[in-house]
Amino acid sequence: MSSPDSELSVGGVLPVFQTPYHEDETIDFATLEREIDWLFERGSDGIVMAMVSEVLRLSSEGRDERAKRACRASAGRGTSVISVGAESTAVSVRHACHAQDVGADAVMAIPPVAVALPESELFAYYSRLVEAIEIPVIVQDASGYVGRPMSIEMQANLLREFGPERVMYKPESEPIGPRLTELHEATGGKPRCLRGRAGLPWSIPTVAA
Repeated sequence: MSSPDSELSVGGVLPVFQTPYHEDETIDFATLEREIDWLFERGSDGIVMAMVSEVLRLSSEGRDERAKRACRASAGRGTSVISVGAESTAVSVRHACHAQDVGADAVMAIPPVAVALPESELFAYYSRLVEAIEIPVIVQDASGYVGRPMSIEMQANLLREFGPERVMYKPESEPIGPRLTELHEATGGKPRCLRGRAGLPWSIPTVAA
C-alpha cells in the first residue's frame, strides 16, 4: 500500500466501521470503541462512518452521538470521515457542522434519495455543504444502491467552483472505471477520489489513469 499524501488530511486505508447494537436497539458504544481500536491496531489510517454504518437508521441525535464517539476514538490516531447526507440541505448542513465541531477530518454526503432532484438543486445542496464548513466534502455518488447517478458535469462544476482541496469524490456509479475517467477528463486531472464500495476498505486518494 502506498503512503497517504502528506498534503491531504484524508488518505490511506479507511475502513467503514459497523455499528453494534444492544438488544434494545440502542448503540453499543463500548463495543464500537473496541472495534475502532481493533481497526487502528491492524494498521488502518482512519475510520469512516458511512452508509454501511447504518447512518440512515438513526435519529439526528443518534447520528451526532455516534459521530462524536467515533471522532474521539480516532483523535490522534488517524483520519475520521463522517457521513452527513440527509433528505434536506438544512439537516445535512447541521450534521456537517456538528462533525466539524467534534473533530472530523472530512464529511461525506450522498444526495437526498426520496425524490429525484434536478442537477441545479444537487449543485446547490453540495455547495451549501462546502460553504458551511472548512473541512473537505466528499461527494458520494452511491447511485448503485440509492438512486440514479449524478452527472459528471455537475460533479465537475463543484470542483471548478470550490477546488480540489474542498471537494473530493467517492464514485460508486457503474461503470466506475469509465465514469472516473470522464470525471478526470472533465476536471483537467484534478479530482481526488476515494475508492471502495459496500464497506470494503478505501484506497489512497487517486485520479484516473
